[in-house]
Amino acid sequence: MRREEYIVYRIKFKNYLDAVKFLGDLAQIAERLGHHPDVELKYVNLVLKLTTHDAGNRVTDRDLALAREIDRLVESYRDRISAVE
Repeated sequence: MRREEYIVYRIKFKNYLDAVKFLGDLAQIAERLGHHPDVELKYVNLVLKLTTHDAGNRVTDRDLALAREIDRLVESYRDRISAVE
């Protein structure tokens, strides 16, 4: 049995346009870091999964660096977010 590790964010935005803008800002960060999350957007609900696929779907320093950037981005969108898990 293979064990997979992820860092998961579930973010609920107050409206769709803010969710899309957040995702665009995140895309810029991911490109800069050369590390990209798995993304699922359903209306105002965004799910981000961070793992390093070429390390066997394990959490690595690359995921932790991206998570720190996501935390900063979430903070900057605080007034446009309803909930974060």
